[in-house]
Amino acid sequence: MVKEAKHTKRPHACPRCDSTFRYPSECNRHMRAVHEKRRDYQCPHCAAAFSAANHLTMHVRTVHEKRRDHACPHCAAAFGAAGSLTTHVRTVHEKRRDHACPHCTAAFGQACHMTRHVRAVHEKRRDHTCPHCAAAFGEASSLTVHVRTVHEKRRDHACPHCAAAFTLASHLTRHVRTVHEKRRDHACPHCASAFGEASNLTMHVRKVHEKRRDHACPHCAAAFGAASHLTTHVLTVHEKRRTTRAPTAPLRSVRRAA
Repeated sequence: MVKEAKHTKRPHACPRCDSTFRYPSECNRHMRAVHEKRRDYQCPHCAAAFSAANHLTMHVRTVHEKRRDHACPHCAAAFGAAGSLTTHVRTVHEKRRDHACPHCTAAFGQACHMTRHVRAVHEKRRDHTCPHCAAAFGEASSLTVHVRTVHEKRRDHACPHCAAAFTLASHLTRHVRTVHEKRRDHACPHCASAFGEASNLTMHVRKVHEKRRDHACPHCAAAFGAASHLTTHVLTVHEKRRTTRAPTAPLRSVRRAA
């Protein structure tokens, strides 16, 4: 039975999940990529494969050709897609969080991030299971990253300044900015702390200033300010697993000069 779409602006509903789309082509693309797990577009330079031709084109331009044609007018950041630049300006420089969670006080710069938050945190959905272990994820992209980093041990993006290597180009960019360039562009409005990533600032404010512990352990009384910390707690304390994680930029802050 085909479900009826909830919103008239997105009348095409996925028959297998709650996603809705403006056009039939978007729904078909979603079905192929998310539910059928099809990756028909293979990168000629590496093992990456994609569900859409434009995703492959963007991958080749940004990862292999290192193109960053869209420069931020406010900082040194540059992006391979105009949409990425627009998102960066809105979320980083304008501090816009236009997409509020209907269940808690969280707000996001992008609608897809809010949807992902609702599914993972409030609905506890883990629709994408790993074929190699018991791990399950709320997003197909998270499963892909997990397989590449944990099971395939891939680190295709090497740092030009040190021996670090990363699974994702975005992680390499973050590493260079925060570790080698020592950038801390995200200042806390409540104290002297400053961070290299907006997400780390958000986590700092929630944990330190708002004292929030929104992520409760289902097995004990522990609660955490970040979903990733809860996941680590469950894996290591209750499941007795020891996961191997890729090297990332430090999560510590620095103190701004008075």
